[in-house]
Amino acid sequence: MSAIQIRPLQASEWPAFRDFRLAALAAAPGVFATSYEEASARLAAEWQDLISGADHQIFGLFDETRLIGITGVFGGRKDPDLETAFLVMSFIIPEYRGRGLSAMLFRARLDWIRQRGKFKRVVTAARASNEASQRACRRFGFACIGRAPRTWPDGMTEDELIYELRLAE
Repeated sequence: MSAIQIRPLQASEWPAFRDFRLAALAAAPGVFATSYEEASARLAAEWQDLISGADHQIFGLFDETRLIGITGVFGGRKDPDLETAFLVMSFIIPEYRGRGLSAMLFRARLDWIRQRGKFKRVVTAARASNEASQRACRRFGFACIGRAPRTWPDGMTEDELIYELRLAE
């Protein structure tokens, strides 16, 4: 039996991350804020910068050496006081879904956030029809705090649900 592990990606792994992210955007254009076209236009340096920095990190989920999932966390986006962390771009390839692996994605990001000691809340969003993402959010203590109509990269208009987790101070 293989061992599934999650770890932060390094900037040198940008080609694997780029290829995986583009495949995810192509496979599920209606669940991400970014479109395939937008992402495919990024330069190598942009992919490298996207992987990690002082206030963000992309994680890779691996089955041995095979990349089977990605997820990310960004701090301070759209938040002038830099106290909010945002969970982004989670995707697990279909053959690995239904095994509880999304819990590994949540734990890795929440651990990263807590280690920084500066964030007071965590925010994520899900398309209204993405029930799996909503269940995962609730399992980790997130509460839905709002909804707004959104036109997704697949051209469909559907509400985006905003979830929040308040961190203990």
